[in-house]
Amino acid sequence: MRHGPFPLALGFWSLASTEVVPNTERLVSLISEQFLTITGNVTALADPKLHRYRLASAAAARHAALVTRRYARERRAEEPEDLRLEELDPSFCEAAPQFLQIKNESRNMDEFDFVNDCCEPTKFDSLGNEQCFPEWPSWPVRICCAHHLSQGPSKSSYFAGFWRTLAWSIFESTQSIDEPPIAFESHVKSIMAYHKSGVSLSTELVGNVAPGPLTRFLLKNPEETVMVPHDFQVTKFGNHNSLRGGRPVISPFFQSFTRTFSDTKTSDMIIHFSNPLKSEAPQFQHFLSEGAGQVLHLVRRPSDMILSGYRYHRQDLSAGEEWLKFRNPPDCLSCDHEAWFEIFQLCGFRCSYNELLQNVTARQGLQAEYLRSRWDIVKMLENAQAWQSLDHVLQVPMESFHHDFNGTLRCIARFFFDQKPDQIPEQQFSADLERFLEESQGMSPEVLQSCREALLRGEHCTGPRSEDEKSFQYRATTHVASTVERSHLRAELRRTPGWRHFILLADAAFEALLLSSRTRELFGCPT
Repeated sequence: MRHGPFPLALGFWSLASTEVVPNTERLVSLISEQFLTITGNVTALADPKLHRYRLASAAAARHAALVTRRYARERRAEEPEDLRLEELDPSFCEAAPQFLQIKNESRNMDEFDFVNDCCEPTKFDSLGNEQCFPEWPSWPVRICCAHHLSQGPSKSSYFAGFWRTLAWSIFESTQSIDEPPIAFESHVKSIMAYHKSGVSLSTELVGNVAPGPLTRFLLKNPEETVMVPHDFQVTKFGNHNSLRGGRPVISPFFQSFTRTFSDTKTSDMIIHFSNPLKSEAPQFQHFLSEGAGQVLHLVRRPSDMILSGYRYHRQDLSAGEEWLKFRNPPDCLSCDHEAWFEIFQLCGFRCSYNELLQNVTARQGLQAEYLRSRWDIVKMLENAQAWQSLDHVLQVPMESFHHDFNGTLRCIARFFFDQKPDQIPEQQFSADLERFLEESQGMSPEVLQSCREALLRGEHCTGPRSEDEKSFQYRATTHVASTVERSHLRAELRRTPGWRHFILLADAAFEALLLSSRTRELFGCPT
């Protein structure tokens, strides 16, 4: 990524005269835009302290970024190893080990390791350890974790190392291994999706406030019990505690979310969750894959996730996705810490993600979206690899909905009811299935694409009778790109550094995993 100025003037001014202010009072967290949005304290957004601490924190981030680039230049020049480098102001990050020591009184802090104890993504995802950073969301999580994950003579990019290991394991073991089937609980049915990989579609199918067509089809008497997110008690598998007690959530949803609908007469339930988090403690998706229920795993080609994300995130959306507008600190949703660092260096850590995408070239913006998406992509590929031989996990690529929408829904229905294609369905099942298909037609990507193209031609389009016309057209225009636009963006994506370093290999890994996943064939999914 080029670390130059924006091609369009945004009004960002130089940070050269801004001093790095120690975060001793921890006010950066308490008056951040995220914190105020979560707590509903919207009036406090106008507080002058918010602006002052944003500038101070941006200066700290810029300071660390300059150290990063200077270290890279000096390392390339093979400077002496004992060369003293300017370090990130320790006062900005010193609170983290102090908080950790308070929580672990018997711990010897001489053995403290910032990355392992506070930041390691496989333990704490993109949130950081709440024992180190209790006032999440905050600048220190991003600045300190990014700095410690990628700096020092003995350290290279954490993400690059993680991705090399995962990619190697995927291509070394793409063949399904014959293992004894796992016994599973059939009354728990779940859908798991990732940002820009089926979240919107699965939300429409499952239902948001009220049960959707899939929920009505799977449950006889669905009753809304929405919990976003919450703790689960799973039979035989114990408790599932959401990271940070649900604090990642911002209405309508942010980072991860979970919603459930349960049957009033049976123990059947459908669970919908997005952006599963990595954690040292087992997460709910692990309980399900180990036998607590069935999992519909929605996956997508990585390059398509990036293209869709870039187009969607650069729009001036009127509702939802509050994280796109945050500047204190700037946010890139569930991106890894190093990616956050590299993305917002472009604007001196003083812009929102939406502002950044609107004021860089398409190629720069696609590179930024690759960085933003890559952590979700590797989690998706890692889960796809772990579950490729499980009969109670159905992995469906988003392309399948584009090529044969009804055929894909039929396959999903057969999977949840354990009904093979050669079995004759009961009459009631057939009638309920046809009603489910009819109620779902407004969610078809082909129908939305047709509406999008009609609107571009200046023609009129309407959705299903049950949906408001403006709402349907809004979904068609915000979530669907025209054929010409998609072709142009894909050509630009191939010219980004991310294409050579990650995307091409990630697409190949995605294809390899789909070919070795047997459950789609078992239940007659379209190929």
